[in-house]
Amino acid sequence: MKRIQIIGFAAMILVLLNGCLKKGLPEYESWDVNNIDNVYVEYRYESGKILNDKPVVAYQRLNVQKNVLANSNTIELSIEVPQASGTFTEEVRNKLMQNYLWMYMDISTAAKIAPISGAPKLGDPVDLTKEWQYQVTAANGNAKTWTIRVVSFKK
Repeated sequence: MKRIQIIGFAAMILVLLNGCLKKGLPEYESWDVNNIDNVYVEYRYESGKILNDKPVVAYQRLNVQKNVLANSNTIELSIEVPQASGTFTEEVRNKLMQNYLWMYMDISTAAKIAPISGAPKLGDPVDLTKEWQYQVTAANGNAKTWTIRVVSFKK
């Protein structure tokens, strides 16, 4: 009897979960948008703290203004380094260089992004003295190549 109750309960759970998974979900496979919506730049450095015998990495987000040139799929960045504060000391700030930063982006819903033409993967350090290209592919397979270029860097 107990076995029948367990099987019945499991069947009821499967029916309930199956119904929840299908109700009201958007159909992303036809989504055709392949844009880069925002670009962020940060500097990563050792914070001076140790955890499990390893240095703790801190980060400082840089101030970024973007100019999107839609006709050429180019995003021009103006980057400004903020003033020292907290673990982002003047000594750390002075070590910050445009050729060793991290960049990440917001892209269109259900799209994927990949570096092309030798660009570094997002999450790896990037030399922002150079321009880089990334391909954004929409859920329906349409791809667009975007160029990221820094036009101003103020420290």
